[in-house]
Amino acid sequence: METVTDTTNETETSPPVEAPKKPKKPKRLLKFFIVFFCVLLVLTAAWTLFSLIGRINAAYIIPDITNLRISIANPVNLIDGILEHESLEEIISLPSFATAAPIINLAKENPLFKNKLLRFAARGNVEAALLTGDQGVFAAAWDMGFVSPLLRILPTISGFVNVPNLYYVNAGKHSRFEYRLGEMTIYIGPHKNLLFITDSRSVFESRAVLHSGHEAAFSSIKPSDYNAALVLSNDYIISLLADMDAGMAAILENIDFDSKVEAGLSVFPRKIEFHLAAPLSSRQPNLSNILSQRAGVPGMAEQIPADAQYATILSAGTLDELYQTARAFNPGLDDTLKIAETACRLLMGLTLNDLLFSWTGNEFAAFGIEGRPHPVYAIQISNEKKREEVFNKAFRSIVLNEDVRLNLDGTRIPRIMLPDFLQSLLRRWNIFLPSPYYIIYKDYLLASESAEALLSALRAMQRNDVLPKTAQWRNIAGGKTTASAFSVYYSLDLQVPFFLRNSTAFSDFISLYRQGLTRMNINRGVVELTLTLVPGSGSGVTLLNGYPLDIGSKPSNRVYGGESGFVFYSSGNTACSLDLSNNKIYEFTGQGSHWVISTDIKNNANHAAWIVTDRGRVTLVDNFMEPDTRFPVLTGLRISSPPAAFNGKLYLCDENGGVHTVDTGGVLNNWETSFIAAVRSPPSFLTVSSRSNAASYAAVYPKSFFGEIWLLDIDGKALPNWPASISITDENDENFGIGVGFGSPLLFSHNNRVMIAFINQSGQLLVYDQNAEIVSPFPVTLEGIFYQQPVYDGQYLWLVSSEGYFFRVDMHGDVFSQRIQNFSVMEEGYITVFDYDKDKTPEIFLTGEGNALYGFTHNFRSLESFPLSLWGKPLFIPAQGNKKAEIIGIGMSNRLYRYQFK
Repeated sequence: METVTDTTNETETSPPVEAPKKPKKPKRLLKFFIVFFCVLLVLTAAWTLFSLIGRINAAYIIPDITNLRISIANPVNLIDGILEHESLEEIISLPSFATAAPIINLAKENPLFKNKLLRFAARGNVEAALLTGDQGVFAAAWDMGFVSPLLRILPTISGFVNVPNLYYVNAGKHSRFEYRLGEMTIYIGPHKNLLFITDSRSVFESRAVLHSGHEAAFSSIKPSDYNAALVLSNDYIISLLADMDAGMAAILENIDFDSKVEAGLSVFPRKIEFHLAAPLSSRQPNLSNILSQRAGVPGMAEQIPADAQYATILSAGTLDELYQTARAFNPGLDDTLKIAETACRLLMGLTLNDLLFSWTGNEFAAFGIEGRPHPVYAIQISNEKKREEVFNKAFRSIVLNEDVRLNLDGTRIPRIMLPDFLQSLLRRWNIFLPSPYYIIYKDYLLASESAEALLSALRAMQRNDVLPKTAQWRNIAGGKTTASAFSVYYSLDLQVPFFLRNSTAFSDFISLYRQGLTRMNINRGVVELTLTLVPGSGSGVTLLNGYPLDIGSKPSNRVYGGESGFVFYSSGNTACSLDLSNNKIYEFTGQGSHWVISTDIKNNANHAAWIVTDRGRVTLVDNFMEPDTRFPVLTGLRISSPPAAFNGKLYLCDENGGVHTVDTGGVLNNWETSFIAAVRSPPSFLTVSSRSNAASYAAVYPKSFFGEIWLLDIDGKALPNWPASISITDENDENFGIGVGFGSPLLFSHNNRVMIAFINQSGQLLVYDQNAEIVSPFPVTLEGIFYQQPVYDGQYLWLVSSEGYFFRVDMHGDVFSQRIQNFSVMEEGYITVFDYDKDKTPEIFLTGEGNALYGFTHNFRSLESFPLSLWGKPLFIPAQGNKKAEIIGIGMSNRLYRYQFK
């Protein structure tokens, strides 16, 4: 019987199954990385040691006989500072820097200059020099530092690179690269850790000769503290200074440079700092005495008001010491002083020593306050008792009087005056002596021809509202006031320092910077000069190269211009045009004083400007002041206001209340309407265009007892319901305003409606529509006295009171205002709107009684770089294509300024 085994319910035991193991760290890979980094570390250490073998300082292979030596601690930092500098574009546009423009543009555009590896390799210091004698022109050594071993394989690498004009010359130990440019060849080759560059073959072949190096070259400054350090030979620095200013030659004849002059330069995005140290001595005993002193920190440096736009402080010695020193440079000074000594004894019974030297200290200063045309002078008082004694004796003489009648804001301000008979006598000889106001404050006598400027300075000093506390001073002076024998702080917006008034390469360069600070310190035979320059912001303006221009002794304060590149102004009995392309001036001289205004005729250079004399003679001229053959026209009018030009015609107002027109053909016509009083301000005009036609209007204010304004058509016919009053009464017949005003009414269009606005002197602002109906919610009464009529920017009316309150009024009657500090305005002022950046939101510009043009945004924010040194009516030239907007105007310094928006 077969036995069958049933395995259905049997349980089979299997061997145990192992759980999956976690992956272990790749020990072999870890060991590989450890070994790799160790090898890399060893190779790096070996490379570093190899780069240090035989290493020499770049300064030691630069020959000692040099005119100019330059040490650059880190070329990459210097290049970055130059490329990021805000005024770089303006600098390379100057003719004297034109040759550098291609290199600068290449550095800015070529991505190679941004390569991290190249920047790392190029960070070693560079030593360079301009050589004297016949050795060559220049030599330079560049320390390649960590990458210097690569210099050994340069010849091999060069075989794979094709650079035009670059050749490799195999000449044994003098093997080199030659970069050939016409007759000039530049020799380039490695020397240990250095890359040596020169244009002299003999200098290149002698590069193994070691020299004294910059340890001997630099003694007064530390090269590593600057982007670039310089050493200038005596002969070289003398030639530079003599070329800069002819008067400098007389000073240099009495000065000896005891060793080479050292300088340091640092370039930042928004600042340039320059430091110069010159060991000096003199054969002149008095000058030698000054040079051997150690200058201190002048007390006046801490008293300059915060709103000063320029300041000069001299503290090199007493007035007597300075006089004795000046005798060495001006032999004729003795004769002048002898005459003055005799006059003082005869007229005042005082010696010159009593009058000037006996009570004055060793600090003298002059500074200008923002918005004030006259500077303030400060003289340190060393003996107040003696000063008071001298002043009392002088005022008892026949030549000086003291006027103590002025009491300004609770402060009595005396004035030094010459008697009328003496002033009259001096005027016959064309001599004018000022009559300054003066105040004694602490140890200083403050004097100025402007009592307001004097009081403003005094109040700032009393409040300790001084320049060293301002952000602009901290930026330009490093936040400190240091020892100095002479310092000049300036802002080109309002003042041009003396060393910029001659057009040189140096002055052209300095003129690009809005603010500057120059300080000279004397420290026992070493004269240190520091110069700090701050450019304007990117949103400000820059003074164009070649400006300001001297344009005569008595130019007008109004500038006109058209689209042809010429501007027009008057100077006494001369009308002038200035060609902006070459700054050439053309003149038209006639009898009597002149007005010259540009015509509004477009694209007609032959009819560029109207010239009008106060006797009514009218001439139409081209850009070059050549008259049209049909002119002059003799009108016989007694002109009562400046002329106006509109629609190709000239508009003249006369003392009899008439308005007359002269067209380009020389035809004289009269307005249909005449007025019972003379029109003291020219008519204002407006053209309103629609789809079907265009209509032109004129508005006039004849200044009279009746106080009325008129709206007329272009032919002088009064529109229905006109004239309208310039003051409104309420239901109780109470007059809100006074029926007296100044200026021409404002014509403007709002919501397709013609409107006319006028503000009377007491501040009542009225807006009428075309039908002479007052527009609600006007009148609006503003606080203050008003001499300027409003302007309209398409949204707001803008006004300024005589006390400097600046108003913005919308057509709903809402009023916003802000006080402009130290600003006042009367009839000589000007207010306008101008959209310089084409953003369809005009900015507001205004001038007043001072030498300052202010600029503001809609939100009352002052524009960068403003105020500018202009007054009266400047010319605003809109931006055209790539050409930026400009402002051209005349300052109280009788110079014409030309600013361009950045």
